[in-house]
Amino acid sequence: MNVNISEQRTSPVTSWQEILTHLLKSTSPSNPTVLVGIGHPLRGDDYAGSLIAKELKKTANYSRKGLYIFDAEDDLEGVISKLRKLHPKRMIFVDACEMKMRPGEIRLLSIDDTSYPFFTTHGIPLKLLAQQLLPESETWLLAFQPESFGLIGLSTEMKETTKSVIEFIASRLKEMN
Repeated sequence: MNVNISEQRTSPVTSWQEILTHLLKSTSPSNPTVLVGIGHPLRGDDYAGSLIAKELKKTANYSRKGLYIFDAEDDLEGVISKLRKLHPKRMIFVDACEMKMRPGEIRLLSIDDTSYPFFTTHGIPLKLLAQQLLPESETWLLAFQPESFGLIGLSTEMKETTKSVIEFIASRLKEMN
């Protein structure tokens, strides 16, 4: 997926960790959050979002705390009906995105701060999905700059990034217990 970042609305002062911590801490059964990992297992660094969701789902079931984790892999359309039934307060898509940055760099963006191309690796671009199918949800994109979309598996940079994101989120989720 290609993402153009609006410089006007992206604050360099607030890190993705601070924003994500705030989003997770404000999650509750009456204020649910859905985290959706996206990525094709045979497209190199594209798999990062899916891998993160898979690993986080192994740590515990957080639905009783209002956090739902889905691994959409390369079939985002397959989880849309499940997402709509939950009526989430917020959505966090986790995906590799071309942002013209160094491989492994991370940004957490409001979906409103992104633009989408007409052609994407997803059947439905994330911004369009959020605007049309989940308009009541505050939607975020935890984006990773890929090095490669080849068939080789995750690059060294993306392996390190994926591991650090999993550890970061898992530690915040433990605080929810």
